Amino acid sequence: MIDLNHIPARHEAINLRLEEWARWVRVRPQAWVMQPMFRYAKSNTRQWETDPHIHVEINTLDAHEVEKTVAGLPDKHRTALRWCYVFAFIPVGKVQRELGLTRAALGQLLNDARDMMRNRLWQKIVENKY
Repeated sequence: MIDLNHIPARHEAINLRLEEWARWVRVRPQAWVMQPMFRYAKSNTRQWETDPHIHVEINTLDAHEVEKTVAGLPDKHRTALRWCYVFAFIPVGKVQRELGLTRAALGQLLNDARDMMRNRLWQKIVENKY
């Protein structure tokens, strides 16, 4: 059986960048959707004591750079990366049918896409250095 969640050791650094990028691009519910009457309502319980929220800082400049690089990938590689990191709730079978791949080919496509991302981002670093 093919494990699509397995990350090879050579992809650990790019996987961390892609996970941070995914947190940046994910669509979140907006607070303004609630009724205006309840917008500034206060509860009797102290929310910050009962359910603490831990804020995770995101490097938005790096996330933007990763987004530009993902957008430049070939269609199948881009779709596979977006599914794996951003839209993981979509069933794997649906993605396989959309891309016309077997499970093993989808796993190979994900690894190839991570390699492409790693190489392209490394090339940008080298170009900007000189």
